[in-house]
Amino acid sequence: MVSEGQVESEGKVCRQDQLFRFHDSDVANNKSIKLAAKKGTRSMFIGGEPLNNQVLTWWNFVADNKAEVEQSIINWNNGHERFVNVDSDMKRLPAPELPRGFKG
Repeated sequence: MVSEGQVESEGKVCRQDQLFRFHDSDVANNKSIKLAAKKGTRSMFIGGEPLNNQVLTWWNFVADNKAEVEQSIINWNNGHERFVNVDSDMKRLPAPELPRGFKG
């Protein structure tokens, strides 16, 4: 997640308020992920061990099925109490719609 500036990896650019997503296949055979950014760029890395069950991810939502993702988008964009406010100077971004063909 880039909070300021932009990050480049393998010819792809991730700009402010965007998220890169890397998969196991991106680091297969001990391949490294190379990132490039200018001084002053700020980003956040999130990761961990894979879950035991398959999940869907879209934007900043993780769910078990498409209906839950769709409800999360509605809840987020309507300020549902499920998504509390965080003390930050960053603006709250609206959740984008699911892309056509999103499978769940």
